[in-house]
Amino acid sequence: MTPVSRLFLVSILLVLAGTAQAGPPTFDITVGIEGTGQVTLDPPGPFKKNNMVTVTAIPGEGYVFDHWEGDLAGDLNPATLRVSGDHTVLAVFTNDSGGGDPGGGDPGGGGNGSGVHPSPLPESGMLVGYFTSWSVYRRAYYPGDIENSGAAERLDVINYAFAGIDENFQCEILDSFADYDKAFDANETVDGVADSHSQPLKGNFNQLRKLKGMYPDLRVLISIGGWSESYRFSDMASTREGREAFISSCIDMFIRGNVAEGVSAAGVFDGIDIDWEYPGRCGATCDYREEDPQNFALLLEEFRAALEREESNVADVVGTRPEYLLTIAAPAGEYYYEVFPSASIHGALDWINIMAYDFHGGWESSGPANHHAPLYRSECDDEATADYGDKAVRAYLGEGVPGSKLLLGVPFYGRGWRGVAAADDGLCNPARGVPRGTYEKGVDDYEVLANSGDPIFHEEDSSAAWTFDGNEFWSFDDPESLGTKAGYTLDNGLRGVMFWELSGDDPGASLVRALRDGMTAP
Repeated sequence: MTPVSRLFLVSILLVLAGTAQAGPPTFDITVGIEGTGQVTLDPPGPFKKNNMVTVTAIPGEGYVFDHWEGDLAGDLNPATLRVSGDHTVLAVFTNDSGGGDPGGGDPGGGGNGSGVHPSPLPESGMLVGYFTSWSVYRRAYYPGDIENSGAAERLDVINYAFAGIDENFQCEILDSFADYDKAFDANETVDGVADSHSQPLKGNFNQLRKLKGMYPDLRVLISIGGWSESYRFSDMASTREGREAFISSCIDMFIRGNVAEGVSAAGVFDGIDIDWEYPGRCGATCDYREEDPQNFALLLEEFRAALEREESNVADVVGTRPEYLLTIAAPAGEYYYEVFPSASIHGALDWINIMAYDFHGGWESSGPANHHAPLYRSECDDEATADYGDKAVRAYLGEGVPGSKLLLGVPFYGRGWRGVAAADDGLCNPARGVPRGTYEKGVDDYEVLANSGDPIFHEEDSSAAWTFDGNEFWSFDDPESLGTKAGYTLDNGLRGVMFWELSGDDPGASLVRALRDGMTAP
């Protein structure tokens, strides 16, 4: 090789090396201020294309935040800016003369990170769905599936499950990797943009914050507890000190967003959903006491008061009052709701999610094969002992809970039996055991059951569906039965429907669509 050839080759290699090391371009956000105050950016930059940046205006003494100009508009504070290049943002602060609402807008609007005030949640036809942290593992259901399936645009609220309670009665993260540390690939994200391993907030939390930016009216709540994480509720709620530790830590972690050192989830969550299974009764464990119902009422009253104080504190700092929601998941079986303090707690709550499912299942391994989420009494059950959705709704209404605070819960999964006799397509027949499910014994997702190829049957009297192949009987809800349940909520003046949970639906979100269509007035 001649000296000239060597020089040419070295030049090419240096150019390629420089190109490889340069990386993607970065951009700046230039902040301007009119009046007196300051603006913070989270993360602080520099920024890459499609980064989501939380922009917060902090008024100076004697001033309130009024509105944004430049590449942000409106008066939502904090707001979120998607980076598409270099940006300029102007925060306008006005002198606080002491008159009127310092928020400069509707105090009922919550901060959703979109730059636009969210509309009030609907008083009827509201759709609330759970999204679980573990969906991203074996089920391979990612945040992007919420958007790509068409579910996101039909949802009003997402409850993210679950957070827990630690030994000091403080809120704790149960899966830090899925929650805020997993770097999603582009095909797993809500906007088609892959996470960077270096960004502080990743995982489901970051994707939910992005989803809220895409759908300004969407709210996200953190759900605390659940079947396997309710064992510390009774001890925590039994003392004022325990309740205070729990409430203050939950607000700091999820409302303020201090989920971990160096990681901020500010703007992700709009409130708290408490899923205590069950006050005054056994759940996964029997760690309960007779005083649980009264202590639960105290917990919720104190939580509501603390959230309202937090709203006022935020309004004092940023000039706009957010709305923080407080909801619960509540039992639908009479054994549980007969000691449930529904009459004394609904005043502190925005709504109650009635879990009208799991009335029957694999714990009854010898059958009879029965409906696990009937709206009305199953023909397999005695009237005196039967549990069903409408009965639970009537019980809560009878305790004085307004229909506008009740959501009917429905399942996106089925429960099954095997060795079931063929008479009457298996319904009400004895069983010889419980079948294997794809992810859990005796349980399978709607998507799996709908694709099994087995015939689907419906019982109009109970508004229930099932499949039967001559041996295995699976009780579940399909679009037809869910359409009936959705219509029921409208006919009976309820707030709407809650479902467990998103990953059980098919790729086209057939169940979410059926619920939304069923709650849309013709």
